[in-house]
Amino acid sequence: MLNDTRGNGGKTLNIVSLKLKNVIIEKFALLIFVFGMTMVFSGLWTYGAYTGSGYDVQEKLVSSYTQYGTYTYTAPVTEANPLYAKGTILEMGKPAYFFAVSPTVDVSFTYCLEATDSADVSVERETIIVATSKEVSGEEEKIFWQKEFPLKSEGFDHINNGDSVTQEFSLNVPEIQAMVKGVQDQLKYSQDSTIEIVTRVNYDGKINGENVEGTEEFAIPLVVGSSYYQMPEELKFSEDTDTYKKFRVQKDPSVSIIKIPLSLFLLSTVLVGMILPFMKMNKVEPEYIEKLEKERRRSTFKEFISKGKLPEERDSLMKVEISSLQELIDAAVDMNSRVIYDTEAGTYFMIHNSALYIFFDT
Repeated sequence: MLNDTRGNGGKTLNIVSLKLKNVIIEKFALLIFVFGMTMVFSGLWTYGAYTGSGYDVQEKLVSSYTQYGTYTYTAPVTEANPLYAKGTILEMGKPAYFFAVSPTVDVSFTYCLEATDSADVSVERETIIVATSKEVSGEEEKIFWQKEFPLKSEGFDHINNGDSVTQEFSLNVPEIQAMVKGVQDQLKYSQDSTIEIVTRVNYDGKINGENVEGTEEFAIPLVVGSSYYQMPEELKFSEDTDTYKKFRVQKDPSVSIIKIPLSLFLLSTVLVGMILPFMKMNKVEPEYIEKLEKERRRSTFKEFISKGKLPEERDSLMKVEISSLQELIDAAVDMNSRVIYDTEAGTYFMIHNSALYIFFDT
């Protein structure tokens, strides 16, 4: 079958655009309503997807302060001995201190508080001796008994951010040993006990603009043997106190979440913008579109058609009506003939072997 449409694409596109224009003008109100509602719906959908993408709970540091406790000590030689002269001061860090040489220890404890912003607190210090006896049961260590002996306490001191206060006291190690042994003897419990010198600092006031109240403990382990005692060389401690607050932070929306509603919103917006100019346009007359369609059909087969008139003696010819111009053209090609177009009659025909093949272009 012959179907050559060369040079006909522009006309076809023009006819389609004219028909589409008429449809848009006829359905203008409906299209504006549909696309307008789609734009509103997709806009709300996009906004909801963006703002409703969820929240993360994050913690933010809002206040921080550090408490420092530092012990220093010296052991004065108060007893006659073969190692040191009386009055000699033994500094920190000795492997051992003998009862027969330095039975007492002079201790200095310094407390300092540093905050990220401000501090205005009162501090009270109390130093005690804590004796504890523990036993291991399986993998757990249990306290069998514990006894506190007061050593020294001091009233409130007022300090600001970065200030420090110092407390001084002495330890008579043989007396401490005797007090602990006295508890063991009364309990008739012979297991070794651990001894710690603990300074408790009670603080109360404002730190970084917030009311605070608490207690911090700083401890010196004291190892007591039969004839000597030992204390660590490094006795610097610090305790950080950080305050966090939780905040709900909106997550950044994923592109995949808003991609569909946003695309729909943009598309409907573009369509509304394209349709609005048609509000002031007039429809194209259907007769004009029909005329263009006929011209398009004729132009498709123009190289197979010539203009002419129906013969006067056509009544004497056998008449064969063809249902379409395409079929008439195909028949002409098969019969090696040519199709004639009578513009006045609006009729296509071909004569072959005394037969009139005709197509009425109505």
